[in-house]
Amino acid sequence: MDAPSDYARLLPALAEYAALPGDDPRRPGLRSTLILAFLPVVQHLARRYGDDAAREDLTQAGVIGLIHAIDHWDPDAARGDALGYVVPCVRGEILRHLRDRTWSVRVSRPVKELVVTLDKAVGPLTQRLGRAPRPSELAEHLGVRVDDVIDAIAVRAERRSASLDASIEPGEPPLGERLGDADPAMDDVEFRRSVWPLLAGLPERERRIVLLRFFGNKTQSEIGEMVGLSQMHVSRLLARALATLRRGLMS
Repeated sequence: MDAPSDYARLLPALAEYAALPGDDPRRPGLRSTLILAFLPVVQHLARRYGDDAAREDLTQAGVIGLIHAIDHWDPDAARGDALGYVVPCVRGEILRHLRDRTWSVRVSRPVKELVVTLDKAVGPLTQRLGRAPRPSELAEHLGVRVDDVIDAIAVRAERRSASLDASIEPGEPPLGERLGDADPAMDDVEFRRSVWPLLAGLPERERRIVLLRFFGNKTQSEIGEMVGLSQMHVSRLLARALATLRRGLMS
């Protein structure tokens, strides 16, 4: 991050913005200028707390914190460089976003907060130890129980759901292509389970005609030849049988 002195030049603009009345037409332009000037601070913190996939969302969250800082800047209460006030506001909004918006599973707030704290501690400890820290070392560093750290590590691994467009192994098809589709025949299961008892209750000749027509894919003429009836007679019996089945299904 740039040295604090690089942002000291913005103190007059912050003071001017704070002194302008809410309806002053100069406020929107000055506000935009200040946001753009402090944007590198937001981008730096977004890189620090998130990977490439999350960086855009973290930057947007950080900008909200930056706007809050600019809108609530109090020159009389300010001490030193503006970064001393801006950075905590931006960092707080980013951490709030990580805690509340980046979980694909329901997790309690204390566990979320521990995971965020854990993410911040791993980097410095890794540099100090020259290796990945053990759960016991993280627990000692954070002043929490080892079991809590182990739970937080497990939860962190499940923070985001895997994308269906991602491959499990390089060169393999995406996960979404390996999932089965809904079986269209499933829609007929309930109908079949309901209609079979009704079919069993039909007279034997009508039941045979229905089975030949809809399960044997026979035409009415072919059915007539098979049962020794005219096509017209088959049509009347089939209509009567279907009306009986329809009443049974609707009752």
